[in-house]
Amino acid sequence: MGNIYNFSSLNSFNSFSTIELFLYSLFLLSLGSFISVVIFRTSSNLQNNTKELNILFPRSFCPECNHQIKILHLLPLIGFFLQLGKCKICKNKIPFFYPITEISFLLIGLLLAFVYGLGIFCFFLLFLFSIFYILFYLDLKYYYLPFSINILLIPSGLLGNTFFNIFVDTNSLIFNLYPLQFSLYGLLAGYISLWSVNFIFKLISKKDGIGGGDFILFGGIGSLLGPFSLGVILFMASLFGCLMFLISRKKHTKQVPLGTCLILGSICYFLIKNFELLDSFLVI
Repeated sequence: MGNIYNFSSLNSFNSFSTIELFLYSLFLLSLGSFISVVIFRTSSNLQNNTKELNILFPRSFCPECNHQIKILHLLPLIGFFLQLGKCKICKNKIPFFYPITEISFLLIGLLLAFVYGLGIFCFFLLFLFSIFYILFYLDLKYYYLPFSINILLIPSGLLGNTFFNIFVDTNSLIFNLYPLQFSLYGLLAGYISLWSVNFIFKLISKKDGIGGGDFILFGGIGSLLGPFSLGVILFMASLFGCLMFLISRKKHTKQVPLGTCLILGSICYFLIKNFELLDSFLVI
C-alpha cells in the first residue's frame, strides 16, 4: 500500500530547475504572508477592534496608524526590509511575527519538496501545515480554534485518505479497514473520546473542562492519522501540556491550550511514524 510513510524519498533538488525553485519559493513566501494576514485579522476581531476585518477586506494597513500599506511594501520579506522593520508613517516597529512566518513557510515548503518532490504529498502536507500553524498560534495566544479553519481538517482527512491513501498505514490492513473507514473511525474516536471526558468532568464540576473546538480538532486529527494514532497523540499532548504549565505557570494557571498541545503531539507522531523511530519499542 503506497502512503506517505513508505514513499521513496527524493532527498534532492536535482530534478528541479532554477526557475522552478525560484517560483516555488515565491509561492511559499506568499503563502506565509497570507497565513500571517489570516492570523492577524482573526486575532484583531477577537480583541474587539473597532474595524471589523475579514480575510480580503479592507486592504492591508498599519494597525497603529491605520495607514494603508503600499503594494511594494506588501512583498513578502522584501517589504519588511525596505521599511527597515518599521512603518514608514508612524515609525512603529513591525512585529517579527510576519517575517518569521514567511521564512518558516519557505523552509518547511523547501524541506517538503526536497523529501517528496512537487507532488500530492508535498502540497497536502503544506496545506495541513498552514491549518495547523493558524490553529497553533491562535490557541496558544487566545485559546481560540476558529470553526471555519478547524473543520477543514475533517474533509482533508476523509478525501486525502480515501482517494490517495496518504496516511493509511498497515494497521488498517490488519483490521480490514478500507481507507474511508480508517478516516471515519478516527474522526469518531477522536471527537467522542474528548467529548466523553468533558461530559464526565461537567457532571462532576458543573462546568466544561475542554472546549468544543478541541473535540473538532482531535476528530480532524483522527480523520487524518487514523484511530490507532489517537492514544499516542493524546499521551504526547498531555506531556506537552504539563511541560507548558511548568514553564509558564502564571499564564496557564486556569487553562492550558489543549489544541496547541494536540497539534504538537500530532507532529511528533507523524515524525515517529515517518522516520520509523522507536519501531523496536512501540507498535503504533
